[in-house]
Amino acid sequence: MAALAGLDLPGTVLELGAGTGSLTRGLLRSGCPPQRIIALEEEPSLAAVLRRNFPGIRTITGDATRLEQHLAECGIDRLCGVISSLPIKWFPVTAQRAVLEPCLRRLAPGGYFLQMTNAFTSPVATAQIGISGRVVTKVWLNLPPAQVWAYSAMREACK
Repeated sequence: MAALAGLDLPGTVLELGAGTGSLTRGLLRSGCPPQRIIALEEEPSLAAVLRRNFPGIRTITGDATRLEQHLAECGIDRLCGVISSLPIKWFPVTAQRAVLEPCLRRLAPGGYFLQMTNAFTSPVATAQIGISGRVVTKVWLNLPPAQVWAYSAMREACK
């Protein structure tokens, strides 16, 4: 997933549902400087693990549905990419919107909101939120195998 995170674009990489940092580690191994990474984790004990294991990244303990507030407090106005391990399939549409919209507004051109899922279909209510998505890769080593979906804001074809 780190290879798809838009590291060649300007801005910060946002990791949602960072857990113990397996994707964080992948970002760092891909050459992403730690100061470009923000990890959001709701569970305080897991956020403490992230802070201990990855002292160079900014870790936020908080709810992803309050992402607009978290990003504003950090002064983040540009994201090169978002990597999410959130169980977003189970979020109500209003909560999905609260997570996705602040990210999509801040994405650099060419950047994506990447969502890992074990679902066979899109875990995000794309039609209701007004975004498009597609599978960009499968993670066969994950048990069960996972798909990575890339989402971007839909643009009008003609203005």
